[in-house]
Amino acid sequence: MAAFPPVTLLVRNIVNSADFYKNALGFDLAWDGLLVGPYGQSLRLVEGRDTTAGGCVIVTLEVPDVVRAVEGILDNGGGRAEKLMGDEPIYLGPDGEMLSLTGRGVPGLERVGLIVYDFDGVMTDNRVLTDQEGRESVFANRSDGMGVNLIRALGITQVILSTEVNPVVKARADKIGLEAVHGIRDKGAALINLAEKNGVSVSEVLFVGNDVNDADAMGLAGFKVAPADAHPAVLALADLVTEARGGQGVIRELADILAAARG
Repeated sequence: MAAFPPVTLLVRNIVNSADFYKNALGFDLAWDGLLVGPYGQSLRLVEGRDTTAGGCVIVTLEVPDVVRAVEGILDNGGGRAEKLMGDEPIYLGPDGEMLSLTGRGVPGLERVGLIVYDFDGVMTDNRVLTDQEGRESVFANRSDGMGVNLIRALGITQVILSTEVNPVVKARADKIGLEAVHGIRDKGAALINLAEKNGVSVSEVLFVGNDVNDADAMGLAGFKVAPADAHPAVLALADLVTEARGGQGVIRELADILAAARG
């Protein structure tokens, strides 16, 4: 996930500004004037007197839906900045701060009923450790365990689908409470079977894959996601490319995106 440093805004009234960002753009008040947005962006509100927030700084905010965000700004006391920026899509907060909005996610993500994850290169960084006895182990990211739990709380079923026959796949799946279907060669057919088993259409399936052996399943799925370091052919198929690389928090990032889409 991208690391966003807090942006400090001078405001006339912290409570009023916090209400604006909550109601207009879905930010939550964490503590003492610190607001956290849908994707982890943070704004630190500092109360001043008769000041224009942010000066000439343009704050770029990621939102699930730009159209809805613009409506939220205008409905909650913000405005447009045509006189300042011409045709640039810049908007104004309650204290004159300039806000640039960028969309993140995929339209329709609220329809996702099943997520199917490849294992190697998605839940791991694609490396394997082999000892002198031939036993293999992999690197996984604890934040993805948190991501799995957050997605589970949204009511979305999750399954691991892997060609890997090593029992490390099932061991990791058991650890984070997921079903694992592994040792599979035809991922496309397996994805169709999983959709039928879980009572969803393939158009409601989100597939996360990273390499060419994922292409068949990815092509069938209604939503296609790839880690930042996926094979170029898979990146070309993807509707969404995470900022995280494989094994470095792909699922945790996806959890925030799904939660924002349903918010």
